[in-house]
Amino acid sequence: MEDQSEPCQCLIAGGGIVGLVLALALKKHVGITAEVYERAEGFADDVGAALGMYANGLRVLRDIDPKLMEAIKDAGRPYGYRRWERHDGTEIAVASEDVLSADDSELCSLGIRRWRLQKALYNAVKDAGIPLHFSKGISNVIERDDDDRIQVVFADGTSRYTELLFGADGGKSAVRETVAGGTYEIKYTGVTCLMGMSDCPSPQEGISFPTSEQTQCHAVYFPTGTDEQCFQIHIPTKEDEADKTNWGNLSAVEGQEEFARVAETMKKDGWHQRYIDPLHRVEHAVKVGFCLLNPKLERWVYGKNRRIILVGDAAHPPVPYVGQGAQMGVEDVGTLTLLLQNLCCSAPGNLDFKRLDEATKLYEKLRIPRVAMILDCSQQLGKLQESRTKTSDCGLSELLLQGEVMLNDTLPVMFPGATYNYRVEVADAITDLEELRAKLDDRNAFEDLMARAGDIFGEYEHPLAPSSTHSFRPATAVRTAH
Repeated sequence: MEDQSEPCQCLIAGGGIVGLVLALALKKHVGITAEVYERAEGFADDVGAALGMYANGLRVLRDIDPKLMEAIKDAGRPYGYRRWERHDGTEIAVASEDVLSADDSELCSLGIRRWRLQKALYNAVKDAGIPLHFSKGISNVIERDDDDRIQVVFADGTSRYTELLFGADGGKSAVRETVAGGTYEIKYTGVTCLMGMSDCPSPQEGISFPTSEQTQCHAVYFPTGTDEQCFQIHIPTKEDEADKTNWGNLSAVEGQEEFARVAETMKKDGWHQRYIDPLHRVEHAVKVGFCLLNPKLERWVYGKNRRIILVGDAAHPPVPYVGQGAQMGVEDVGTLTLLLQNLCCSAPGNLDFKRLDEATKLYEKLRIPRVAMILDCSQQLGKLQESRTKTSDCGLSELLLQGEVMLNDTLPVMFPGATYNYRVEVADAITDLEELRAKLDDRNAFEDLMARAGDIFGEYEHPLAPSSTHSFRPATAVRTAH
């Protein structure tokens, strides 16, 4: 059924974490009430696993609304410390987590259940009067030839026209497949992760990273509440051995069976009991293989007038070793909405598309290399963790890890993610852009003056008039925005 109503200004495909943050940021910074369309039937409490939030992501949320950030902090649990351990409980190194918040005590990293984070965002979206439609998966995106409208076709046969489309529909993005399908493949990285929740309280403060030579796997345990923790077991698994048909949320029985097998193996291999106990009390188990786009997308903005924009996992599925997967999507939102505010918004609610090309090109210029760098950091840390599971590399890896933590107060690979300030980067980029525009305006004015001088002097070759023997170029080279 074709939509006959007036097109909306902004449509967000995907009501997950990034989609909801985007809706709130557009309302706050641009004054626009976007329409959000989510393929799920609704949001449920007490489902799924958990994730970490770091200073760079929390900063974006605080800029939207300090009360929102406080609600999210209240729903999670601060880490306090970062610990690297052997599987038998021996401590290799420990670092205070404060070093990652860049002296801003409000932005300390924390663990939080995914559903609690989503609920806090959903409540904020409702309070802001932002419409959210469920059971609205995307089946097609069509650009009209006769105007700038984009037709978004839903799986139920209905459609909606919009002036601007944001694809925030996750790693299996239908929007991405529609606009960029055939330019990439989804490639399995060779690591399968078992995640679960337990009401077993952590015996020590902080997020811990135990590894085992015997079991040949590495793990992460982090708190999400006073009497609750999340655990992730990363298991190298060849592609032909990976059970891709069972990726996703496991039933209660499936989760208990999976983790019972893992716990039995860990016990035989001498893991400390504090790592085994939570596995016996697993709830809400998830099994997933880490996948990346191959090759990475070279562009995140599509359409004849650059009005289809990918954000979050739709643009860049992550690997999670530095805890920056969700943060990168939240950073995308902060960067994009500030660019729209500064370049395309003369007044709240008044979106001017004249400079959308500049805004979206700056978005890609800032975000694509940034995300690629964080992905590289994540893969480096994953390789370090994996090397600690190999007998031949374990001792050297531990010494290197201890040295890095001693010299830098934590692993330096964590700094590029958590300490990033999107506002500073956007401000610098806009300053460079405006300087470039000013220089181009000066050059155009100069060339116009010389052209008029030629008209005035006619055949007479005045020293200041254009001629075959004179070259008029600005003395200062034009600097590109960076």
